[in-house]
Amino acid sequence: MKRKALIIGVACFAGLLLQGCVALPPLVQVEHKDGGCNQEIARRLDRIDQRLAQLEQKSESKSEQK
Repeated sequence: MKRKALIIGVACFAGLLLQGCVALPPLVQVEHKDGGCNQEIARRLDRIDQRLAQLEQKSESKSEQK
């Protein structure tokens, strides 16, 4: 019985120590830049959305042809 309790205790202790980055998140400061970068990113995202819409239309037209 003592052995089982010891094993459970060690497992719980190891579980607390081995939680990783979920328990201890990395301390990284992220700074968001305002201005031109946001506009450039918005333009890139718009272009990606347009290309995605075109690809979806092409795949829909090919599936309708079959």
